[in-house]
Amino acid sequence: MISEADLFKIYQALGNPHRRNIIMLLGENPQGLTFSELRKRLNLSVGTLYYNLDQLDDLICQESDRRYILTEKGRLAYEMLKSDIEMVKSKASGSTGAISKLQALLFPRWLFMFLESRERLMPFLALVVLLAGSLSCWYNGIVVGVTWIGFTSMAILSSLSFVWSWLVVALASFALASLSAKERLKRLPKYLAEAGFSMFPIAIFVAVEPLLRATVVVKVVLQVVFWLLTIMLMSSALSRSAQCKIEVALLITILVMFVASITIPQLVVSS
Repeated sequence: MISEADLFKIYQALGNPHRRNIIMLLGENPQGLTFSELRKRLNLSVGTLYYNLDQLDDLICQESDRRYILTEKGRLAYEMLKSDIEMVKSKASGSTGAISKLQALLFPRWLFMFLESRERLMPFLALVVLLAGSLSCWYNGIVVGVTWIGFTSMAILSSLSFVWSWLVVALASFALASLSAKERLKRLPKYLAEAGFSMFPIAIFVAVEPLLRATVVVKVVLQVVFWLLTIMLMSSALSRSAQCKIEVALLITILVMFVASITIPQLVVSS
């Protein structure tokens, strides 16, 4: 028997006519549909379709051939729509609102879905971010220690610090996610690329940090903002790759960053 929490999530997901149409299409095509087929039949823009696919969360899944199909909960939602669509629309209207929209804005899982659809784009962007962050750390003599920065004259230490911060947080977060060992190995490469891309706010900060040294307050505020953006992006990536709730992914990411920050020695060396 379905729980009240799951039922609420179904009504919440079906509060949008685009999402109801997606569920109906997939229910009528149990063999699944590709993104292009869905877009053609629904006549939606790429961004709109990706956003609504992400909002359906555990009602749909993507097969190895990249076709979207309904999950068990998705099939239940389809049967509910078939039996009494007006009742579903009525109940769904009270289950959606500003909170779900705010969550989609703060934790843009749809962004990763969109980037992943472009073949090899995500690994390329991750490589660019990691190289840019490492070069900025080397040029400015900055050591990144996950949530703090220091300064050093050791070029190798500064350039590698950006990479180790990414790797430590990504590997530890993924290890804590609720996946079997087999699933972890299968999804790890994708998540490492997404986590690398998620480091771009920190890469921007270390690049402009020398310009902020004269204004301490502004520097501290911007550092907090950029680190929060990184946490949100990494949580979104973890939620997608590990197929866990965004709240769980956020908790894991914060916990890993906190532990890593106090266990990695804070090497602050004068230039």
